[in-house]
Amino acid sequence: MRAIETGELGVWDLRHELETVQHSPQWKLRLGFPEPHSADSTHFWRCRVHPDDLGSMLAAMKAHASGSRPSYEARFRLRSNGSGYRLVHSRGRVVERSDEGRAVRMIGTMIDLTERPLTPRDGLPHGPRGPMAGLPLSLPFHLLLDVERSSLDPADGQAAQRVLERDRLLGLIEDLLHASLAQLDGLRTA
Repeated sequence: MRAIETGELGVWDLRHELETVQHSPQWKLRLGFPEPHSADSTHFWRCRVHPDDLGSMLAAMKAHASGSRPSYEARFRLRSNGSGYRLVHSRGRVVERSDEGRAVRMIGTMIDLTERPLTPRDGLPHGPRGPMAGLPLSLPFHLLLDVERSSLDPADGQAAQRVLERDRLLGLIEDLLHASLAQLDGLRTA
């Protein structure tokens, strides 16, 4: 979690139908963007991807969203506020689909590779995670992080569901973090 706290690793939460994406606040601050705790439009971030990289990044995301790839993974240049383009590696996965099978929500991570050697790494673990696999995730992760077990009324069914949802989402993020941190460690030792 230290990598997230320092902004070395970014975490994102993409809502396809709302066309919004929430990035971890430290990541947004590192890139020089205002309003670190606010969600942004997907257009805000797409227009910051280098024009030569946008097509392949979107193709990788669409391939995963359509189900033809088990996870999303892309390397592209992302324009920050003030320090030009940064080479980033992003990976993620769909965590919620509509009844029709459309991707509704994806979560993922981003690592800044600028001034580091590029080395290919393994992808994300496959398959469902735990007993909550397949259940919908409805709250943005930054709100779920504020859910405390100790402050919950055991009779409040909605609060209990929020805790279960939080635990499931944190488990999915943990999978992404382990894969991203392993990649980061490999880059540091290369």
